[in-house]
Amino acid sequence: MYHDDEQLINLIIDLQERGFNHDFVIENEHIRCLQYNELIPPDDFEILETYHRESSGKNDDCSLVYAIRLMNHDMKGILMSNYRSYIKGMSLRLWSKFNSVIRLNLSVIK
Repeated sequence: MYHDDEQLINLIIDLQERGFNHDFVIENEHIRCLQYNELIPPDDFEILETYHRESSGKNDDCSLVYAIRLMNHDMKGILMSNYRSYIKGMSLRLWSKFNSVIRLNLSVIK
């Protein structure tokens, strides 16, 4: 388990070193920038990179990590979620955006 956590930490450090300095969370039809408490609609951001890590635990859940850039601001950040949180309570519009990117850009954290 430690090895998996270390890989995830190294990914986050790498993204931060490349300028992904803000934190985002999924909130129904939007994502929220935690530093500015601002809601961002799906049309105002793009997902540049997508990563997932399979769980080695009993719950068989996976972690999802997204590198996000806001279209109208010079701002990049990271959105992290587990799969169960990802699918719960997300609007269809937002889910469509994330789902289409997962299929195209999915990288496994190594």
